[in-house]
Amino acid sequence: MSRASGCLWMAVGLILALLAGGVAYVTLQRATAAPKAGVAAITSPVVVAARPLPAGARLTDADLTIQNLPTDTVPQGALSTVAEASGQVTMIALNIGEMVLAHHLTRPDITGENLAFTLPEGKVAVTLSPDDLLSRVQVIQPGDRVDILYSLEIPSFAKPLGQVDARSAAPEKEKRQYTFGSLQNVVVVSVARGAVGEKASAGITSAGKGGAELGAVTAYILALDPQDALVLKYLKDANAIMDLALRNIADETEHPMQPVDLLYLIDKYELPVR
Repeated sequence: MSRASGCLWMAVGLILALLAGGVAYVTLQRATAAPKAGVAAITSPVVVAARPLPAGARLTDADLTIQNLPTDTVPQGALSTVAEASGQVTMIALNIGEMVLAHHLTRPDITGENLAFTLPEGKVAVTLSPDDLLSRVQVIQPGDRVDILYSLEIPSFAKPLGQVDARSAAPEKEKRQYTFGSLQNVVVVSVARGAVGEKASAGITSAGKGGAELGAVTAYILALDPQDALVLKYLKDANAIMDLALRNIADETEHPMQPVDLLYLIDKYELPVR
């Protein structure tokens, strides 16, 4: 064998030896890493949506499920048990498998925050000015039940009102005051207040709790049927005088009430009027 051929075979042998060594090294590395890959990652239970859910949906146990996710990927606000989310209202739409986060939930109670998500269907939120004495002494709180009473001067006509032609109505004879209960058992959703030490027209702040000092009441928010909301608007626009009557929180009775005018008082108390 020539000297050149011997060198060639030696080079080939060296290359094969290097390749074999490389294969052995890679195999050893994989074998060493295999036990590490088999070690389970640390996970935490997370509440996720079990089905698509629209914003405003009140969550039930059937809407939710638990997934175990790597702990270092779980964001702040994630919930670990279905009980924490069940019964709450979601303020965002959720897809299947999407995490349910605490700051995306609100209480179903309409006296809470985020009223647009918890207001019952068929109801509208309206504001009522605190023009009565009960409001000035700051007795009414969110969740209270009230009756709304009004006094309004109503004109009387020469003809019965149903027979008066609106285009040629007879001149008013006089105005008679009537006092009546316009709405009963209305829930006060929330009470808006001015900042402490400022006038009632100042910026709105949340109502205080416990012994905290309270700013002046600037408005009540009520949840009403649309037709009842129109009744309140008419009375407001007609400059009727309002007073609120506070109920026991458990009293939902519809009380019969008869409108009161001067003739009613004369009759009831047998006043000696000639």
